[in-house]
Amino acid sequence: MKREVKSFVHVRSRTSKKDLEIFKKFKKKSFYDSKEVSDLSKLLPEKKINILEIGFGDGNNLIEKAMANSDMNFYGIEVFKFGIASVLKQVQIHDLNNICLFYGDAKDFLVKIEKPFFDFIFILFPDPWPKKKHWKRRLINQNFLNLIKQNLREKGCLIVKTDWQDYADDIKKDLAEFKVFHDPNILQSLKPTQTKYEGKAIKEGREVFTYISDLNA
Repeated sequence: MKREVKSFVHVRSRTSKKDLEIFKKFKKKSFYDSKEVSDLSKLLPEKKINILEIGFGDGNNLIEKAMANSDMNFYGIEVFKFGIASVLKQVQIHDLNNICLFYGDAKDFLVKIEKPFFDFIFILFPDPWPKKKHWKRRLINQNFLNLIKQNLREKGCLIVKTDWQDYADDIKKDLAEFKVFHDPNILQSLKPTQTKYEGKAIKEGREVFTYISDLNA
């Protein structure tokens, strides 16, 4: 059986006592193992708009948007637990009830959950795997976009940002068959917060590429 190529590599690190405590506190409240759930509609109070961020890192964008848009529900999936712990601490500080986090592989998660569910999906600065021999590890490709499409509601919107030129070129090609759609009012309220990777790219003089596509037009 051919082994699936992952878009990430787990780095072994010790989980701090404080992080373990916050995982325990929010387990099955605002935090789930991605393998444990399939029906997301039961996890948060119902809202009109559901947003997913794949690979949310330190979670600054997720937290800021959830705080600014209490009428929307925000979901995030991440493979690194330190990022999840960081967001849960902010959930606790700000008493947020419109965020739900998942630990695990986004591909497996999107296959398992009941669909379509999301109105917007964000992928901000995914690992570019710059060496050509590693390009097969890149998250965004035609197969993954088809999986994203299945999970987006009618006129659901995918927002992708990257600062890696050849990755941006490939993403643009893969998105070519899809129409571009956006509601300027909603998109303005969801305009991504500058991530540390974006800040680094700008500082180092690299262009940042943004793609907004409606996969279900």
